[in-house]
Amino acid sequence: MSAMRGLTQFIGDIRNCANKEEERKRVDKEMANIRKHFKDAVKLTPYQKRKYVWKMLYIYVLGYEVDFGHMEALNLITTQGYAEKTVGYLACVLLLSETNEFLRLVINSVKNDLMSHNEEIQSLALACVANVGGREFAETLASDVQKILLSPSSKNMCRKKSGAVYAALAPQVSRRL
Repeated sequence: MSAMRGLTQFIGDIRNCANKEEERKRVDKEMANIRKHFKDAVKLTPYQKRKYVWKMLYIYVLGYEVDFGHMEALNLITTQGYAEKTVGYLACVLLLSETNEFLRLVINSVKNDLMSHNEEIQSLALACVANVGGREFAETLASDVQKILLSPSSKNMCRKKSGAVYAALAPQVSRRL
């Protein structure tokens, strides 16, 4: 990932805050800025979308609630670019729980990426399935994970990952290997 000047500056601003109140003000200002940009997300470049989602993730990791931007993260998953997919999947894993309604929207994209011939894209999707989990993910995606595991054309790295993911999903689904 190349350096994102705006993200680097924001992290520096947070680190330079003298106290928690100053940090909160800076976070609130940045969240308002991100919301403003996401309202007109059509005009954002892929770079800008990634940058704002990275900022949201940083804010979340700092312990602040992030209750917006989920759709932008989901849109990043549907793109073809690896950098966009990486940020989108990470945002889904961190920001969404297994009961979140947005996860239903993620399932089709994950399913498509599991069937990709690109092992890096498959690995991102497998990591998402493993980390988000949940009954709906397990029931919908276990057969796709199993296909990767049993396919002779799957790369070894993806086979190993799919084996670990399938082992985690198996207790949640009635089908077994």
